[in-house]
Amino acid sequence: MTKQAINPTDPMFNAADGKSIFDKFGYSAAVRAGDFLYVAGQIGPNPDGSLPDDDATQFRNAFDRLKLVLEAAGASLDDIVELVSYHVGLQSHLADFVKVKEAYIKAPFPTWTILEIAGLARPGLVIEIKAVAYVGGGS
Repeated sequence: MTKQAINPTDPMFNAADGKSIFDKFGYSAAVRAGDFLYVAGQIGPNPDGSLPDDDATQFRNAFDRLKLVLEAAGASLDDIVELVSYHVGLQSHLADFVKVKEAYIKAPFPTWTILEIAGLARPGLVIEIKAVAYVGGGS
């Protein structure tokens, strides 16, 4: 089996110094291994790197970033078979997260694991979403 790294070139994936976050931190946005695509956790800053004032915008931004990574690999949100969401302050925003998720994730639904955590890599972030997608036709 071969592995293929997928790293979108959209400027929203650049650090403040202009370098790709994937190069800067030494990871891939996604890795295709056989028929599956493993997508690294996506967070919810605005495209300019600032943090939204509300949780729902962070949720939408994270799903938009997830969608971009999947599309860079030739996949879509419909190909997701497993979804994992990490939340800071889960109890205060779960209902809002579910509403946003419903706009992006349609039936047949993937599995979904929901975790509350103490914090994420950047202060002020409240969500990180990772996924596994079935893309078929792998080598």
